[in-house]
Amino acid sequence: MTIVEVTGSVPRFSQREIATFTRKVLLTLQKIDRLDFDVSEVSIAFVGDEAMRSLYRKFRHRKKTTDVLTFPADDSYADPSREGRPLGDIVICVDQARRQASDEKHSLPIEVRYLILHGILHALGYDHEADHGEMNALELEVRGAVGLE
Repeated sequence: MTIVEVTGSVPRFSQREIATFTRKVLLTLQKIDRLDFDVSEVSIAFVGDEAMRSLYRKFRHRKKTTDVLTFPADDSYADPSREGRPLGDIVICVDQARRQASDEKHSLPIEVRYLILHGILHALGYDHEADHGEMNALELEVRGAVGLE
């Protein structure tokens, strides 16, 4: 079973629900042959605008906030006593997610689900800024498969 470590909180979306959704996405990716290993753990941190701006500036050299940053795991740190390997760290800005949810007229928990999925795909190496729509197409496919349309 994948260990999902959650830091921070999201109103109306419990840590247990976050972990359950994350596992569901990972299982769906395995079923559709887009994930060929077992994930031993993934960390998801929820932060505010100030913390995200700081991270975005430090790691992407941009002076604004963003909704999600992903830091894929370095396989050399995998724990040999555990089956599978770590996926990495996903950082979600709750303040930005709240604004996006309002703009899209859906709830904050729905937006956070979108961002978890988006972060997982980045951790697997997908890059919507460099591909030709592959990440977007996969994201839409997984959304449909997990009932997130």
